[in-house]
Amino acid sequence: MKFEVSIDPSCKEPKIIIITDKMSDEINVIMERLSETPTDSLAVFSEREVGIVECKEIIRIYAEKQKVFVQTLQGIYSVRARLYELEEKLDSQLFVRISNSEIVNKKKIKSMDISITGTIGVLLKGDIQTYASRRYVSKIKKLFGI
Repeated sequence: MKFEVSIDPSCKEPKIIIITDKMSDEINVIMERLSETPTDSLAVFSEREVGIVECKEIIRIYAEKQKVFVQTLQGIYSVRARLYELEEKLDSQLFVRISNSEIVNKKKIKSMDISITGTIGVLLKGDIQTYASRRYVSKIKKLFGI
């Protein structure tokens, strides 16, 4: 597959053109990926109401007792989606998975404690302490250049 980029100062919005002799699975996958835009807000549920939380306000998203929760400085809310579905929707530049049951906002990380046992303790804003599982330690170290 060939790629071509043309720089045109008069162009105000990027445009992608695919030239091909026929549609293929590869082209369909590319089109799906390009049409996906990261979610900038989520519908969340508290005891009596539904609210909207902007993703930049989310500190972490975690699974507990077969439910998924979103934590912000304002509180903890439930969401009606699975963790892997949220991971696909969220901006990968803003969120990182640190265990099978937790995704954190990279901009809400205050510090990380690399212990001798190989785990990483993660301190988030709001003094929320959590841990990255061993399975994700190398990914996190690479991400932050540790």
